[in-house]
Amino acid sequence: MSSDAVRVAIEGAVGWIRLNRPESMNAMSPDMKTGIDSAITRLEADSKVRVAVVTGEGRAFSAGGDLKGFKSMAEARANEAFLANLRESMRVFRRIETSRLPFVAAVNGFAVAGGLELILCCDIVLAAQSAQIGDGHLKYGVVPGAGSSVRLPRKVPENVARMLLLTGRLYPAARWREWGLVDEVYPDGDLLAEADKLARHIAALSPLGVASVKKLVLDGLEKPVEQALADEIAAMGSYIASADFLEGLTAFAEKRTPRFTGQ
Repeated sequence: MSSDAVRVAIEGAVGWIRLNRPESMNAMSPDMKTGIDSAITRLEADSKVRVAVVTGEGRAFSAGGDLKGFKSMAEARANEAFLANLRESMRVFRRIETSRLPFVAAVNGFAVAGGLELILCCDIVLAAQSAQIGDGHLKYGVVPGAGSSVRLPRKVPENVARMLLLTGRLYPAARWREWGLVDEVYPDGDLLAEADKLARHIAALSPLGVASVKKLVLDGLEKPVEQALADEIAAMGSYIASADFLEGLTAFAEKRTPRFTGQ
């Protein structure tokens, strides 16, 4: 499936979402958000897909919101339309965060403002050595509207998050790896191959187990420890009835690689 703003491809168990407005550094226009939303729906509906990778075409992952569009709405005093646009960004990005699929961000270049907010919703972040990442909102007098003020302090040390949000500065991928948001940094030419390798590794695991762990981590961050621990036991109680659970134990006993079916 393809569109002008977003291209989608399914390669085995891996779904690829490619942001495709290189002429605007993949700015988050309404049609791009619609394309991302449709891509998520497509990949989630395909039982063969077990992992999703998000990357950008050209020299940017995403430079963030469409500031020219923002300016037009500000001049027209279209405040409700502006807020509706931000709410749509929040809704679409939240779908990534709560999807049954693990999402891998392959950050190929500049990732600013809305681009960072998209990364913050992904489960694993890989980046090219040349990638430059930052919040950037205040640089042009904009306040975050798709989650960076909420998610960034949960992903990196609070003092670092404050510095990044309040300065709007960009930093190289290696620095973000030190702060903990970026998991691995690769030479530019190796990024997509490494993202594919990681995605295929995850895709070989139990999709039921992967989805369960993703949900436990996301929900557990917002709950008291005792409740989160009880939820973990409850999740295991459901999982032990699955064929995947028995297959994993059987493969271990037989000294072979498990063949998980998601059943």
